[in-house]
Amino acid sequence: MDVTTFQCPQCQTVLRLRGKRLADSTFHCPDCNQLLQISQTAEGSSEISLITAAPTDKADSPLSLKTDSWIQTLRRGSRSLTSSPVLISWIVAGSGGFLILLMLLNDHNSSEKMTTLNQTATVSETPTPLPAATENLEHPDIKEQQPAVPALPEPEPIVLEKPVTPPLPIVDQELVAVKPEHTPALVAKKPQPAALLSPETDVTVALQIPIIEFRQPEAIPLKKMIRQLEEMLDTKFQVAENIQSDSQLLDTPISFSLKNTTLSILLKQILSKAALTFTVKSNKIHIQRVEAL
Repeated sequence: MDVTTFQCPQCQTVLRLRGKRLADSTFHCPDCNQLLQISQTAEGSSEISLITAAPTDKADSPLSLKTDSWIQTLRRGSRSLTSSPVLISWIVAGSGGFLILLMLLNDHNSSEKMTTLNQTATVSETPTPLPAATENLEHPDIKEQQPAVPALPEPEPIVLEKPVTPPLPIVDQELVAVKPEHTPALVAKKPQPAALLSPETDVTVALQIPIIEFRQPEAIPLKKMIRQLEEMLDTKFQVAENIQSDSQLLDTPISFSLKNTTLSILLKQILSKAALTFTVKSNKIHIQRVEAL
């Protein structure tokens, strides 16, 4: 839809009007409330002009003029309120709070009234005490008819005697604590440190550790070489019984040198010097003799 932009000749406010409102239409400026008219020129374009207000009738009173000015002021104020959503929200919140306060005060007054009514009903329900019988006795005719009642003697107070407890006999006897015989002496034991559990070494992974160079130029016994390998693999070898009982085999001199290898190959080469081999079972290295072919 076409939108035409004009400028108010009175307050210079920019006005945007749609096409259907053109062609000799009149309206008030939303800012200064000046009556404006849109007309078409000979060239076919639109222009805006002021409509001069009719002269004020002399019969108009000052009260009517003030009323008109107040109405215009209220219109401007309403337009400013509608253009400010924050101010509208504050007014709505304040009105709601004021209504809630009035409701609370009304409930408080009603509760006080109910309490007063309950107290009044309680007082009204209390029975009126009857006059004492002694008031009727004061009448002279009644006093003459009733015989005199002799005064009764006051009863003597009853005193209860506290029973006397005989004193306990005094016995000349000394209490002596007897130390028990054959009592074992208490000896404080030193607390034992808790054993530190180290994680178990994965033998399969440890055997694949690369070794750049291993040299043992001097000949040492096989059992000593096995202990060195156990430290390198961080595990205890399971040696067969027929090997443990053969001290001559364990004392076999070993000298060895190897480069660019792994622990698995190194262990296999060292054990082959004594006709031994190894297998891995349940994460343990088992050393045994080579089976004869």
